[in-house]
Amino acid sequence: MSIDDWEQGIRAFWETFDAAPPESDEEADPLVARLDALAAECPTADGRAEFERGCIRDSTGRTAEAVGHYEAGLAAGLAPVRHARTLVQMASSRRVLGDPDAALAIIADADPHALGGAPSAVRALILHDLGRSDEALRVAIEALVPHLPRYRRSMANYARLLTEPE
Repeated sequence: MSIDDWEQGIRAFWETFDAAPPESDEEADPLVARLDALAAECPTADGRAEFERGCIRDSTGRTAEAVGHYEAGLAAGLAPVRHARTLVQMASSRRVLGDPDAALAIIADADPHALGGAPSAVRALILHDLGRSDEALRVAIEALVPHLPRYRRSMANYARLLTEPE
């Protein structure tokens, strides 16, 4: 199997999954097994198969299991987009599992503007969980600033003032 064929199989799997996500563990089990079988067919030694294994576990409520797969994917090496997605998803998983300090350390390595600002959204949620609401709001506003048609400078300054004195 070529890597292009494998990637196409992964895309088809997620399209099917997104069209009809499982509603129970009984429905999820065969999907996890199917993704694991696809992952086993990956013709490369990088971390993409482990990343996909983590994704299916996160998507089926097996968040604690997902983290180990994300870590294995990072250790094996990932292309930039999957690397960014792994940091976002692993930080989010750590947050959901009640470890916001680890989540914050993970998301600190992500480009805040990658994936449409997803790292900033996760970082804001983590900061909120840690009781650092002003910082959370600053991160959220700063992520929004590049997308504003006007008021960028003002909003950037207002965001800055949330955590820095004048």
